[in-house]
Amino acid sequence: MKNSTKFIIVELEGRKIRIPQGLTVIEALWDTGYDVKRGIGCLSGLCGACTVAFIEKGSTKVKFGLGCQKVAEEGLNVIMMPCFPSRAARYAMEAMAHPLEELGAHYPELYTCNDCGACNVCPEWINVAGVMKFAKDGDYEAAASRVTDCIMCGLCASRCPRSIAPQYVALYIQRALARERPFPPNLAKRLAQVESLAYETEWSRIAAMGDDELKALCAAMEGL
Repeated sequence: MKNSTKFIIVELEGRKIRIPQGLTVIEALWDTGYDVKRGIGCLSGLCGACTVAFIEKGSTKVKFGLGCQKVAEEGLNVIMMPCFPSRAARYAMEAMAHPLEELGAHYPELYTCNDCGACNVCPEWINVAGVMKFAKDGDYEAAASRVTDCIMCGLCASRCPRSIAPQYVALYIQRALARERPFPPNLAKRLAQVESLAYETEWSRIAAMGDDELKALCAAMEGL
């Protein structure tokens, strides 16, 4: 029986190679014998470790993405990108009365942003330039609401001519907002119950159960 596998020609890390069609960039590297360990994380598009830069066939524009998600296509020219060095401020937010007021002290470079838009290379389709504009203007809620999908890959920082690290600025804002918001009363109640060992007897009983007893308990809780 004839092998029906289709092959394509791509350029990986500066070398033209023949690979089976349908592989991601990471899978293609492994398929061709590259011992890729650095820059490999979850392989699910969540950790942001495997950033790549690529040019598609017939194009001159360099694009960016994740190696575990980008499927190799005929004529693709792609390289793995190293972890980009970005400055992450060191701070003790629990010691700050109003951490949002101290954003400029920890990330003064934010206010040198000239809205060039070079940071809009996010593999999660976040409008990074827009987030930075909200941050500069003090609209922190708007900034935080637009970065919930950030995977901290750092591609935005690698493109910024002002040496701003948008991923760290956004993380600071999210942490500061959480610190300044009123503590949810239902969460406070539950934490107090945990600290007072209110459920210790019940957990001890569950921990002593065998597999069959646990299955029966779960079935009863789910109403099965």
